[in-house]
Amino acid sequence: MHMYKRAILYLARKKGKATLLFLIFFLVSALLLVCFSVLNGTEQAAKDLRSNIGAAFYVRPYQQMIFEGGAVSEGATPTISQKSIDEIVDAAGGQVKAYNTEHYGYAKSEQLHFLPGAGDNEVSNMGQVTAVRDSQLTDVFLNEECTLISGRHIQPEDENKILISAELAAENNLKVGDILPLTHAGLDQQDDGTYIDTIPEKTAFAEAEIVGIFQADGADDGMDAPTAGKAVNHIYSDSHLLVNLQEQQAGVFEGEIAFYIADPLKLDTLMDRVEAIQSIDWDNHILKENDFQYEQIAGQLQNLQNLAVALIALAVALGIVILMLILMVQIRGRIREAGIYLSVGKPKMEIIGQFALEAWGLLIAGFLSAFLLWLFCSGPVNGLLFGTLAQGTGTAALQTGGGGVNYLQPDLLHSGALLAGELAAVLLTVLAASGAILRLNPKEILTKMS
Repeated sequence: MHMYKRAILYLARKKGKATLLFLIFFLVSALLLVCFSVLNGTEQAAKDLRSNIGAAFYVRPYQQMIFEGGAVSEGATPTISQKSIDEIVDAAGGQVKAYNTEHYGYAKSEQLHFLPGAGDNEVSNMGQVTAVRDSQLTDVFLNEECTLISGRHIQPEDENKILISAELAAENNLKVGDILPLTHAGLDQQDDGTYIDTIPEKTAFAEAEIVGIFQADGADDGMDAPTAGKAVNHIYSDSHLLVNLQEQQAGVFEGEIAFYIADPLKLDTLMDRVEAIQSIDWDNHILKENDFQYEQIAGQLQNLQNLAVALIALAVALGIVILMLILMVQIRGRIREAGIYLSVGKPKMEIIGQFALEAWGLLIAGFLSAFLLWLFCSGPVNGLLFGTLAQGTGTAALQTGGGGVNYLQPDLLHSGALLAGELAAVLLTVLAASGAILRLNPKEILTKMS
């Protein structure tokens, strides 16, 4: 009788022992599949996290205070030129995937009534303007303090385009696509507390198109905020508008410049390169970094990897020990059977091969059962581990994809390699447990068992 048939008949006859081995193989295989999936999944998630979240650094100007003759005064407003911005982008060596500029001013219009703030009057009824290169990269939109509810964002190629709040649009019956005539303005407060326009004579005008309307969700104005200081009166425009209103110079920025890069791991290196740029006066500029919580999230992924490695080592060690004990007990109970096979001329390796085939059959059945179970369960587990991986980082505008990926789904290549490793481990365990059969001849085995 061929050893394949003998192996099948033995498993059919010894259902209790076969079931016990099947369950052990199933549990060990399931644990190893889960652990290796977590190990590989966290590695891939970390790579996707780096590219999706990215990082940012900011060049922020600050006004120095001058102490002279016992009096304190403000120094000149520091600025950054487009030339310096281009030098920063070049120094990054292709790592900058987007950047945003800001500068500030005020605007008013005879066709626009701003919601009144403290000390509002006809002269001071104006709004503050933040001119940007790309409005979706401003902090208020990244941090979801403001949400675009209609239209689109300001884009780098725009000219004389603006975003206004839903409250300001409702106050003036405005919608996306409307054109507003704007003029320059300036805000100051006199000694008696009255707010005035510091540009009483209007010489600069621009026709601005409303391209988007936003909801100021996180607005928290103080009781003494002037009309221009209220969040609902804030206007976001392209970089050209304030230049056309003669409030700023072309290619010169006095606000914060934000640079967004692809790889958080290169942030420190890029910061060193930027600090070496001499066209920026670092006495009145601050360089600030933001990895959007990458380090914190990557640390959580590393902890998952470490846990998976520990569980793999534990599963392998316990699996081999338990399997060794069970096979030794089972094979020791079959020494007489082995002696009979040897006495009729069956080679030792054929007998041990039968034992290995029995174990391999149960292992393959247990592994396939574990694989199918994990194939169905990996999705929900993936959602628990990685579903909210990058939420709360304030980088939705920068993310390039990766949503909905099942990092824990087992693939055939890695699963096949794991099965091959388990088959090899079982073969070695069977050989080790069959030591008595390998050492003794048929007469010694039968004599020992008589």
